[in-house]
Amino acid sequence: MKLPGFYLLSSLFMGFLATQPITLMASGGNGASSTTALKKYNAMFTFGDSMEETGNICAASSNKTELDVLTCTHPPYGQTYFGRPSCRWCDGRVVVDFIAQALGLPLLPPSKAKGKDFRRGVSMAITGGTAMNFSFYKSLGIEDPVWNHGSLDTQIQWFKELMPSFCRTEQSCKGFLGKSLFMFGGYGGNDYNIQLLEVGLTPQQAMKHTPKIVNAIANGVEKLIALGAVHIVVPGIFPTGCLPIFLSLFGDAAGKADFDRTGCLKPYNRLTDYHNTLLRTQVESIQRKRYNSTRLMYADYSGLMYRVVQEPEKFGFSNPLEACCGAGGGKYNFDVTARCGMEGATTACDDPSARLSWDGIHPTEELNKVIAGALLRGPYCTPPILG
Repeated sequence: MKLPGFYLLSSLFMGFLATQPITLMASGGNGASSTTALKKYNAMFTFGDSMEETGNICAASSNKTELDVLTCTHPPYGQTYFGRPSCRWCDGRVVVDFIAQALGLPLLPPSKAKGKDFRRGVSMAITGGTAMNFSFYKSLGIEDPVWNHGSLDTQIQWFKELMPSFCRTEQSCKGFLGKSLFMFGGYGGNDYNIQLLEVGLTPQQAMKHTPKIVNAIANGVEKLIALGAVHIVVPGIFPTGCLPIFLSLFGDAAGKADFDRTGCLKPYNRLTDYHNTLLRTQVESIQRKRYNSTRLMYADYSGLMYRVVQEPEKFGFSNPLEACCGAGGGKYNFDVTARCGMEGATTACDDPSARLSWDGIHPTEELNKVIAGALLRGPYCTPPILG
């Protein structure tokens, strides 16, 4: 099935079973958490796609039609925390917001915003961000400009251009960045969205590109280290086969054997499990090579998310495969023609905090809070940010 790119703008769910307990800790308000004393960071710098977006797509785009199509500028986005759309693909805060608040840092301004102070952090993440450069997808026949907003390499270049605003010399930059926290992705979700939903590849066919995608992420980590980064979180991607958009598009044609006992699609989860396995191996390899100078933290989004999908009630959730916002109806409440924020789809479910999926693609604020807590304290970040 081939779909326009603006429907498919995020990293997606995938994973394997994990049985460790989760410490649910993240600052719930604007102030710092009591954990601030455990580790101090000068600033926080984030990279990625719509999962981490804090406003770059709105600051960078002058195309009103594109922004209308993307819908994160429409109610009810932002209703839970900001009381209005904030150019985040969520009802409130995203993971990096919770982490910044827990560390006593401000919410990160987008790098494309004008007149902002970036000395305590900035986000390069942008909707449609990919690990691979757009030239790779053009070679596959993709022309949709939504996938050309800012690849991994482009976002690193944006960061380098901003560095003089918070450090002046190579030595001062290495000192400042060495005491800052970097959230690098998760990259990869959109790389598979393009292949599966635009090019029309099967999950197995998409696997042939996984080593290239993972190598691009690993090379990006090395580039940040060369600039002076020491503390870098590198997330895997979420379980694609558990996401309402994939379930609604491919579930009807799937056979009974294609579903696991949670109701997720196994072929799509195998693809992202393969990606995460290769990525974790690369992260561990870089860490061994730079043991004395770098602290890499692999964030196991897949292990965490799959456990929450399996046991939603233990985390205060219900209907784990059903979107909160949208007018799709049916088992997953998702329809690409009636997505959250579109006309006739501007009312969310009664209690977004009880749902995992906000719009069929992105997590709710409550789920983002759970993820942030697991990264800050563990065990789904190795080592934990505050470890």
